[in-house]
Amino acid sequence: MKIYYKILALLSAVAFIFPVVSCQEEKLEPDPESGEEQPELNFTVSSDKIEAEAQGGEYYLTVTPADIVRVSYDKDAEWFTAGLLIGAETENLKISVKPNEDKESRSGEVTLSAEGCDDFIVIVTQSGALSGECELLSFGIDASANGLDTSIKFDFDKAAGTLDAMYLKWIDKSDPEMLVPVFDFTGAGVYVNDQEVISGKTAVSFAEDFTLVVKAENGDSKEYTVSLNCPQINTELPVLRLQPEREIVDKENYVNTKVTLYSPFTDSGWWSPDDEPVEVRGRGNSTWILPKKPYRLKFPEKVSPIGLDHTKAKSWVILAHDMDKSLLRNHLAFAVSRILFNPSEGYHDPSAILFTPCSQFVNVYMNDEYHGLYQMSDHMEQREGRIAVEELTDKDGADPEKITGGYIVETDLHEGNHFSPRKGIKMSYKYPDDEEYDPAQYEYITNFIGQMEAALYSSDFKDPQNGWRKYLDEKTLIDFIIVKEFCGDLDGYTSTYMYKRRGVDKLFFGPIWDVDKGWDNDKRIPHYEYQPKSSLMMFAGFWMPAYVQYDWFQRLWDDETFRQDVSQRWNSVRDRLVSEVNSILNTQPEAMKKAIEANFEVWPFYYQASEEANMPAETYPEEIERIRQLTDTRADLLDDLFR
Repeated sequence: MKIYYKILALLSAVAFIFPVVSCQEEKLEPDPESGEEQPELNFTVSSDKIEAEAQGGEYYLTVTPADIVRVSYDKDAEWFTAGLLIGAETENLKISVKPNEDKESRSGEVTLSAEGCDDFIVIVTQSGALSGECELLSFGIDASANGLDTSIKFDFDKAAGTLDAMYLKWIDKSDPEMLVPVFDFTGAGVYVNDQEVISGKTAVSFAEDFTLVVKAENGDSKEYTVSLNCPQINTELPVLRLQPEREIVDKENYVNTKVTLYSPFTDSGWWSPDDEPVEVRGRGNSTWILPKKPYRLKFPEKVSPIGLDHTKAKSWVILAHDMDKSLLRNHLAFAVSRILFNPSEGYHDPSAILFTPCSQFVNVYMNDEYHGLYQMSDHMEQREGRIAVEELTDKDGADPEKITGGYIVETDLHEGNHFSPRKGIKMSYKYPDDEEYDPAQYEYITNFIGQMEAALYSSDFKDPQNGWRKYLDEKTLIDFIIVKEFCGDLDGYTSTYMYKRRGVDKLFFGPIWDVDKGWDNDKRIPHYEYQPKSSLMMFAGFWMPAYVQYDWFQRLWDDETFRQDVSQRWNSVRDRLVSEVNSILNTQPEAMKKAIEANFEVWPFYYQASEEANMPAETYPEEIERIRQLTDTRADLLDDLFR
């Protein structure tokens, strides 16, 4: 008896059609034994295709009924096998596919057959292997597409996966940090912060270092660190741009200047070139003659620039630190001063003005060129929030109540036009200044200094009532000496500030200023051999010319009680001072490492224009380590010498 098969269309539980085999159509004959017609027999297959992934795997189809079906396939293909699972009613046709390591796709056939029926073909296809290639080949920033003066080429270390570049021109657009890179790569795509980047089309923020990811077709990826040193856009430091009407060539004549000033740390105290011009001139004594010059800025109104909100003032300065290759000596000294001249301790006389200049590093541009890393700070002047002595002008004349203060005096080797009456120490009277004073006022402060010197060099100079303590405030003097000695500053008589309050018959010392020759950064030959590792600076002469009688501090040191007071104060602050210096050395260079690198690109580390500065270090890290060692050495030395 012939058995016939016909097509049946069956819907599966997941709502797709099972293909069925097409057979001959013949009349059914009865079973000769029973006389009954045989039932129709069918087989179905859940799909006529298998689509395998490149990684291969096991795939299943359902054949119903399976016991009448034979399975065959091209065994020479070797990349897949097929067979029925005995006893399984569903997913009983198993097709095992090996991984495809070739990029090309491939296909094969599995034949299902039954007696008297056309063969049923299952097509097995497998996609080609996904490429694992993911490599950055080149990367840069095109000038024309980004409004740059020149294109930016990156140093590409493929082994390390780093790309580094420096750009020191001003970028004149509203969002200078957003730049469109151009690059070549192999792989499926390039991403930054999970956003796809298209070469020559997608803008990326270069304000901070970022990770660029090249992804492969198979999901593999490779990461690259991209770093652009561009002080204008980097978020390390505030930025100050000066656009003077003409070149700034001296310290006397202000030049109207468009100023751009902004900070990544605060929204306050910014300045725009659309605001009124700022007057700028040179400043400093020996530092002005150096190639990298310091400047004084005079704003048209009182401001607290970039968050320096301890005062509002028109005049601010930017210090160049041309001879200080660490760029940190003044910053360190100011930090030491803040610990000592600290009003919260209650150590000082209530009349003392415990002011330490602010310190904010800034990246400076002159017109379109990067000009270096500077330190913005206070201008030394009579003002609330600075040296806040009482106001005294020529209009006050010789008024006996007002003439006693306030005064600001600086020992000034370079520009001083006054001399202490007994020792001839050269001084500048900073307040009241030469344009707004009465001669009687200068006569008063000169005589007061003379009386102090007379007491200091008298036979009873140690007497607490009639000796030097009658004229000098001991505690600000102690703190001044500790700063100068701890920092190893050879300029102890230069840029030394003192002030006198109205109605207070004492000279106070401070604020601390101009310590760029501290920490063994001075190679001049003083009166005595300068040994910063073995002597007090006061006995190294606090370098002054031979015609200056420089021994105020040596005379003070002859007072045993004063030495004891210095020792006691030193012991109470010593560890804090060392810790503060080391903390700054550990953190500040890292916090502004791009700015430091950019600064030395413009003003190379190895060059030294000053004939005074001492520079044995060959690299910046060596100089930082030298200061660290000198700090520890100096502290240990002062433990012995402050006795």
